Amino acid sequence: MKWSEYNEDKHGVTTPTIKNHSVTYHDGHLYCFGGYDGRRNHQKLMIYSLKEKRWLVGPEDRGRAEFNVRGNPPPGRNGHTATLAVRGRSRGMAVTSAAAAASPPPLVVEDAGEDNVDFVGQIREISLSEQNDADLLSMDQEHQIMHQFDNPNEIPNNPSNARSEDEDAQIVIIGGWLGSGPLAASDMHVLDISCGLLNLTWFQPPPHGTPPGPCNMHSADYIPPKGEVYVFRGGNGREYLNDLHALNVSTYLWRRVETHGVPPQQRANHSSAVLEYENTYELFVFGGWNGNERLNDIFILDTETDTWSEPRVGGIKPHPRAGMTLTALRDRLYLFGGSGTSSKCFDDLQILDRKDMVWLDVNDETDDSAAGDHNISNGNSTEIDSLDWCYGGNACGLGGQDGMGGGHAIDSSMKFSDWRSQESQNDQQLGFASSAYTSANPNDEDLVHTVYIAGVPPRKRAGHTATAVGSCIYVFGGSCGTDYLSDFFVLATDPPPTVKITEPASPQLYARRLSHFFNNEEFADVIFVVEGREVYGHKLVLSTVSDCFRAMFMTGFRESGSGACKIEIPDTNYDIFLSMMEYIYTGVAPKINILESDTGIERAIALLELADQFFLYHLKQICEGTNTVCIAYSRFNQLI
Repeated sequence: MKWSEYNEDKHGVTTPTIKNHSVTYHDGHLYCFGGYDGRRNHQKLMIYSLKEKRWLVGPEDRGRAEFNVRGNPPPGRNGHTATLAVRGRSRGMAVTSAAAAASPPPLVVEDAGEDNVDFVGQIREISLSEQNDADLLSMDQEHQIMHQFDNPNEIPNNPSNARSEDEDAQIVIIGGWLGSGPLAASDMHVLDISCGLLNLTWFQPPPHGTPPGPCNMHSADYIPPKGEVYVFRGGNGREYLNDLHALNVSTYLWRRVETHGVPPQQRANHSSAVLEYENTYELFVFGGWNGNERLNDIFILDTETDTWSEPRVGGIKPHPRAGMTLTALRDRLYLFGGSGTSSKCFDDLQILDRKDMVWLDVNDETDDSAAGDHNISNGNSTEIDSLDWCYGGNACGLGGQDGMGGGHAIDSSMKFSDWRSQESQNDQQLGFASSAYTSANPNDEDLVHTVYIAGVPPRKRAGHTATAVGSCIYVFGGSCGTDYLSDFFVLATDPPPTVKITEPASPQLYARRLSHFFNNEEFADVIFVVEGREVYGHKLVLSTVSDCFRAMFMTGFRESGSGACKIEIPDTNYDIFLSMMEYIYTGVAPKINILESDTGIERAIALLELADQFFLYHLKQICEGTNTVCIAYSRFNQLI
């Protein structure tokens, strides 16, 4: 998994700085409504194109409008829910955003210590930090296949007047805090989105049946088989509630759901999500605030039998919190953020695995390689040290870093039947990891699966939204205390796998295998005759490192019976020439002991002359440095 931040289009519509808003996904777009910016409630509908990664221009700019909205919009609010539903179909997707209150709603409270929230007693304004709420999104498999995409570039953009693939798609707005009055809102509004972006329509259907009444910091989820939105009440402005209501999205008929089992205790500012598991739609309710403390319990409602249960969940529980988001995606629930005690906000991601009913171990992904892995860096797959000349008991002379890196020396005097056997031997000398794999001790493995998250996560927050689209979750807005946020993040729950490159590239293979061909007749196309003895070479190798050799091969020389040309090198010591050739094929400087009377110094000078003759500048510089040491050593001997 990986976090990444969406960059905002600086030339277009800017991202609003709000919390406790709602975000609903449909047909390649995110529909954002309501929210609170620290001063007022928002009433404006905003639409974000996932394909274009920008906010669309609204109807207020008539000349450039990219969507049009008719009808009377709901009054500005926050702490409401916005649920996507499809009338007349047994399949759909629900998106619910339960946010906290607006400009702090006056609620009936009494002193609750540090949490400062209770619905019983004298009237006081609830703290903003206590009123962050949640967004949740769930989808059934059919809708996910039809309308959700792993690649945002594949998301359809449908601004036309044609009807959407989802006939009668609608977003149902329920309740919230309007910013005044003793109670939360009890109204319901619908945004018809089935006719494309240019024909969006607000309308308010008359209520039928038994509506739930004022709802704030509640949650609402669409149950596709029933064609109903289930509303877990939350708060009404005076008290915390736990009653469950259902809205038929075809008839707009309300009913109270008679449940079985022990329901969750009264709470608000909780989060919920619907997950289809083993052909059953389950409604999950997590955490929230009950008037005395924050919660971290989890309940499940079997929507077929309307039965509550409190499952036994393994792993480490998230800290008690409110105002977090809970997003259902592929048999898992993703919990992010929220506020804890003393208004502390969280930035952790918690994952509940429905199959094993366990909270997974979530860790940040590091760049450290696993033990035994070999990482190729700086273009060098093998690290080769120069072999030093000895002076005064310390390494000196043809030492230091050469062009092949530093670390270990490969013994090129060893002969092998082919380069593969030599490569294996070199790997052992260099300490490369063996390809053999040893499995971990099964008795030492964790019982809880570990998930690693890469990238930089969103900052601490609550009252944000988290919306699932395909395999991604989009996190937007929220606040931490008085710090209101407008950033936009995406969590890729199934990103393309990161391929770890462990095999060497061609230049590294050349470096590892070239030493095999030193003075080797295999593929040799040039033979040097030095003091009557033959030294095998390869034109491509030699002309690559030396312009002198390149010019020599271009002039033409007589060929031997084997097809290789022969070149006589006059006035040159065979051992010195062979040392130079070894350096070309291995990058290893020859071993010459400058303390070996005058012989060592003579060999060093002869190698310098040869390096200069064949334009081997790197070797020449090393020889110059060594000869400087030789001169200093000679003067020292003269002085004593």
